Amino acid sequence: MQRFFSRLLLLILLLSTFVSWAQPDSWESTRQKKSGTIDLYWYVSSPFIFKNADNSLTGIEYELMQGFSQYVKDKYGVELALNWIEGNGFKGTYERIKTSRQSGDFGISAFSITDQRKKDVLFSKSYMMDIAVLVSNNEIPVILSEEEFKRVFAGLTAVSVEGTTYEKGLNDLQKRLGIKFNINNIPSDQTVLNGLLDGVGNFAYIDLPLYLIGLKDNPTAPIIRQNLYPMKGQGYGMIMTNNSDWKAVVDEYLSSAYFESIQSEIIEKYLQNDIYELIKSISSDSNVNADELIILLNKEKEIQNQLLLERALELQENTIIQYVLIISVIGALLGLFIFYRLYKGKETAVSNLESHKEKVELQQHKIEQANAELLTLNEEKNNLIRVLAHDLRSPINQIAGLAEILLMDKQKISKEQIEIIQQVINSSNRLREMISKILDVDAIESRELNVKLNPIHLNKIFTELHGEYDSIAANKHIKLDFSIDADLSIMGDEVFINQILDNLISNAIKFSNANTKVVLKAVDLGDKLEIQVSDSGPGFTPEDQKKMFKKYQRLSAQPTGGEQSTGLGLSIVKMFTELMGGTITFDSKVGVGTTFKLQFNKS
Repeated sequence: MQRFFSRLLLLILLLSTFVSWAQPDSWESTRQKKSGTIDLYWYVSSPFIFKNADNSLTGIEYELMQGFSQYVKDKYGVELALNWIEGNGFKGTYERIKTSRQSGDFGISAFSITDQRKKDVLFSKSYMMDIAVLVSNNEIPVILSEEEFKRVFAGLTAVSVEGTTYEKGLNDLQKRLGIKFNINNIPSDQTVLNGLLDGVGNFAYIDLPLYLIGLKDNPTAPIIRQNLYPMKGQGYGMIMTNNSDWKAVVDEYLSSAYFESIQSEIIEKYLQNDIYELIKSISSDSNVNADELIILLNKEKEIQNQLLLERALELQENTIIQYVLIISVIGALLGLFIFYRLYKGKETAVSNLESHKEKVELQQHKIEQANAELLTLNEEKNNLIRVLAHDLRSPINQIAGLAEILLMDKQKISKEQIEIIQQVINSSNRLREMISKILDVDAIESRELNVKLNPIHLNKIFTELHGEYDSIAANKHIKLDFSIDADLSIMGDEVFINQILDNLISNAIKFSNANTKVVLKAVDLGDKLEIQVSDSGPGFTPEDQKKMFKKYQRLSAQPTGGEQSTGLGLSIVKMFTELMGGTITFDSKVGVGTTFKLQFNKS
């Protein structure tokens, strides 16, 4: 009996040791022991975490956590083992972490940070913006108003995944609009985009990067994006149990220079560079604003234009191949024709030749028809942008005009009312400027601008610009130094020159601090004349300098007076300069300022 109890005690000790070893470790014990294990409960959410063909794990969050393991090893000398455990669906994975009491339990499945979920679990700091858009099958028209949305979408069926922000967004939409529609929940290892394509529902919320990737991979898919009701969340993060002590070191990692060095490379690997740049360019405001919708609309246009180019090249290659095939077939059939004429007769050879020719012509007709449909689609989108931009001008001008009438009698309104009316005028002017720039870019890209070069006297233009911007600069306590030594002139287009200098001077004032100076001068270089615009602003970082002349770019510098920017100004400056045969360069130092240099032929 004594021997039995001794063995039983030994077995209990072994079991307790095993249980202790199997449990995940806290950060405190891991740091003290210089080693430890955490359990990572995951469920597939491509491209954030999923399996390769060989069943190995991969994805954005998988590589971010591998980076975390390397970070604690480099900084704290800790050997951290990552124990990946596949969860029971998206909701099941979330519930596992919600109910766990193990400090070392993590949840990995592209979890969107929400205030409600923060009550259940701990979230890491966000590692990427969380934006979702509403898409539908293309049998539903693009909806332009809330009343039209209520009428069309009431009674339709939405695709969602149980327990996700997709489902919450759809429920909030019903409550907000006071309508009812059906919601079909699909398994969490499937995407709502595939659900739409499989006919599970008529519309759905989908993450913006997944929508753009889907548009690139399958541009002919029968879906469209609805412009209404986009959702911008608090970002994606990893989840931990409420009693976890790992949050501080995980957030430290996500805020570190090491994470910053690997973040872009990892995310771009799975989202493609241009899509990731679009996500980064959208601000962190809680709502998607008009500027951001225009950026998104132009990204869709860019993807479709790229598709048209690829299809045109493909059509060109196919045409060459078809001509070679036609010649080959004709040659072969000609040989057969001669052979049959000599031995079996003329009629059979002619019949075969005509049959093959008709098949080739039918194939070529189908290819040309598909290309024509793509060109029509692109032109319709271009026309929509032009019509919207033109139609918006009139109501915006009316709003600004009515507001200015209200300011004519300032004795009858309060100071607060004056400020509100002035804000209305300023917002109208910003919208008007944005629309003008969109139309300018569209005209340039459509080759609709006629450039006529004439002698332009810079002294007159410098004087007019000084008068236009003197009061604006004075309000920000900025001094204007516009000087020209003689009556110098260049060969150019006066409208273009005014637009170029207006953009550069406006930007210089917009990004300069008080008690600084903005300089405009002309330098005679012999057969050339150089116009320089200098400021003492924040300057451009090396990263900004690589993309500053591209359209719709948000650079790191921020206006000093809360002004807005469409990201079009510098791209227009470059295009107008080159249209007149000029060149543009710049010198910039961070914290010192920037000088733009424009060279034109002298008249």
